[in-house]
Amino acid sequence: MRYIIRADASQSIGSGHVMRTSAIAEELIARGKDVIFVGRISELPWVEEVITSLGFSKIHSDTVDFISNPATDVLLLDSYEIAIDDQFITLKKWLKVVVLVDELTPTYSCTLRIHPGLDPSWCSDSSVPILAGPRYIPLRASLAKNTSVYTSKSKTLKIVVVAGGSDPYNVVLEISKILANFKESFEAHLFTNSPADYNSDSRFHFCKIGPSLEEVSRDADIILTTSSTSSLEFLAQGHCVGVVCAIDNQKQYYDQLEQLGVAAQIGTRTDLTGWSFNTETIHKLLTDSGFRWRIKNEAVGLIDFMGAKRIVDVILSLAHGIRDQSGEFD
Repeated sequence: MRYIIRADASQSIGSGHVMRTSAIAEELIARGKDVIFVGRISELPWVEEVITSLGFSKIHSDTVDFISNPATDVLLLDSYEIAIDDQFITLKKWLKVVVLVDELTPTYSCTLRIHPGLDPSWCSDSSVPILAGPRYIPLRASLAKNTSVYTSKSKTLKIVVVAGGSDPYNVVLEISKILANFKESFEAHLFTNSPADYNSDSRFHFCKIGPSLEEVSRDADIILTTSSTSSLEFLAQGHCVGVVCAIDNQKQYYDQLEQLGVAAQIGTRTDLTGWSFNTETIHKLLTDSGFRWRIKNEAVGLIDFMGAKRIVDVILSLAHGIRDQSGEFD
């Protein structure tokens, strides 16, 4: 049996599709399965490094380089851009097809859907079986090592500002402008590939977008980020998180995180160039330790690091035609 990951990443697409499927691939590889990656990664060398290091048996950048076997191959697909009539993902070419889905995912033909979000009742209008909710959020194994047992050795408040794997909407720059207006002492680590756009305030430290995020954020007091897959990773690690909504597919997480009380809403992109920030909430995150503690406390236990394992359990059962005694998926 072979398991094929199909996802793309770029400056405009971001890294989310590749990173969440890579967490599932990591679990499959750890179980000794033959896992192949097929996808285009451009302008994000750190994502290429992640994929190269995971242990895929083969990596193809173009779908024409891979021919599927419908008797043995299971496809795991995560995309908004691939056309529903793309010949590579045609159902008859695969033993099974599993698709990661949300509101913006096209209606791909598939055997099983996975909604790695916060709503366990999410189903859309499809009759295809689905795994949904916090129990099925796939997180990379390395993140489990960076849980909040660590505390900053410095008395200075440590803030990390990051907007996923590419930041095409300059979220980090916009948040830095807000922080620069505050008088309080802090150290802000800004993950950006364009530091020339920022002022020379000594409180700000620039970090290249990439794997160093895990180490730098380990003992952060506050994480300011987009309401995307990255925000869920930080919540699972036990951080105090403030979120912005930059694009439509982040709106659901943005609202749900606030409703659950596990993250603070700090801003939204109002049009192609404008932003609306809640400066008062951002300042409260910096100055009110009780507020930060309440947010962290509400998030405890919401997301664990077993999502990829649960997903792989079901995929393997599906691939081998196994169901539980009730005839349903776990």
